[in-house]
Amino acid sequence: MMQDLDLIKKRLSNDELIKILKLIQSYTWRRFVVGLPTNSLNKIFMTLYSEVDTEEYYDSIALALIKKRGGAKFPTDEDLKTALKDKDLYNIQSKNRNYMFELLENYNNREYVNTSNENITIEHIFPQTPNEDWNKNITPDDYFQFKEKYVNTIANLTLSGNNGALSNKSFPDKKMMNRQCGEQGYNYSRLWLNDYLKTINNWNIENYNERFDLIYSRFLKIWEYPDVEIPVSDNTEEQNLYNAESPKHKKLEYFIFENTKVDEEVIAQMYFYVIEKLYEKNAQLLLEAKDVFKMSRNASDFRAPQELQSGYFIESNIDSNSKFSTLKKLLPLFELEDELLIKYADSDSGNVPNRFGVRKEYWKQLLPLIVDTELFSNVNPTKDHWLSSGAGISGLGYTFVITGKYVRIELSIGSSSKELNKKYLLSNKESIENTFGGELEWEELANYKMSRIKYELGDVNLFDKNDWDKMNEFLVTYLPKFEVALQPAIKNLK
Repeated sequence: MMQDLDLIKKRLSNDELIKILKLIQSYTWRRFVVGLPTNSLNKIFMTLYSEVDTEEYYDSIALALIKKRGGAKFPTDEDLKTALKDKDLYNIQSKNRNYMFELLENYNNREYVNTSNENITIEHIFPQTPNEDWNKNITPDDYFQFKEKYVNTIANLTLSGNNGALSNKSFPDKKMMNRQCGEQGYNYSRLWLNDYLKTINNWNIENYNERFDLIYSRFLKIWEYPDVEIPVSDNTEEQNLYNAESPKHKKLEYFIFENTKVDEEVIAQMYFYVIEKLYEKNAQLLLEAKDVFKMSRNASDFRAPQELQSGYFIESNIDSNSKFSTLKKLLPLFELEDELLIKYADSDSGNVPNRFGVRKEYWKQLLPLIVDTELFSNVNPTKDHWLSSGAGISGLGYTFVITGKYVRIELSIGSSSKELNKKYLLSNKESIENTFGGELEWEELANYKMSRIKYELGDVNLFDKNDWDKMNEFLVTYLPKFEVALQPAIKNLK
């Protein structure tokens, strides 16, 4: 499966895998409780991988699931609450019943309780066949509701090692029973499911509702609803810079500075424009704001200098969030906090690029630029944030990685021998780096039969096209050097 390949290539960590499995567990169990059909699950899971963003594995899967509707929906907390209150969770398959009670009882427990122990069985608090005492201890209405509606629901069920002894007896008897010092009653139980029962003296609908709330709360912690937001386009209004949401992955329709409207979609251009205007207003004040950002006449002071009309240079190689942050600090110095309004481009208009589309577009323009090596010559653009090419030997491969924070070249070493990988790394490090002409990052993944050698450029953003030339130059320049430095050691492994 592709998921297995991702794990092997370390695209997916153990922690991420566990988190995703818990997500799937929540999705399927909530659907069971709510009563949604299971026959649609095969199709859902068969197509789910196509919606995976391998840069944000968990979030993309969670988002894909919570956006589903109809028979494929991910039941919400309210859906779960409504179904849980009334659902018969006693007369279900024993494997499902055992699974539910095991997780409910053992959530956050210091000591694991083996709920599959044959001595522990499910106990009805209000019995299926109650004795006469129940008619005396609760109101007729409560008796009717238990008997006809709630007897097999989760809040009326618990676990007991003395089900036979408790049987259909009254609640006070069930709570306090201690025949021949056998401690059969709820009062002597160490199970979480019986903790609340120790605190009450009678079992009525009011107490049933309180216990339901406790169990429901525990349900939500065990079978969680994913904490991800569905992106919503809400860009119909102009917004003050200080009230605007994060500019990450967004473009502008226009901005207004001091009542002048500028039709500009690139956030970087807005940033340069405002800096220019602030310089015109009070150059000395801007130059003295050294704790906020830097201006200099010397272009070499910056990684990616941007020249202003004034002849000064500023750093352009910062992401959109950092540009916003800088402006938010500068504007108060000039008492202009209310003078910069922005209007994001509506995502429905196509101005805000889709993450997958941006990646494919980037790979498409990059691949023709690679001319000094045969690597990637037979590779097609994809929607993924990595692109791989074989190294001529099984288990080894060159990979490009692009994200909103960095661009990287790496060699993945995944032979069947963990010892071989380690030997390869240690014995060739000095010669490889001498040939390459610089230090590389050597990463041994201790829990995997895999290692990586990496060379990375930070402070670039795939989603800012102003950075693409820099990213291209890095990959095109260093890939041939990377290959030449590694090739002798790779040949020795053949």
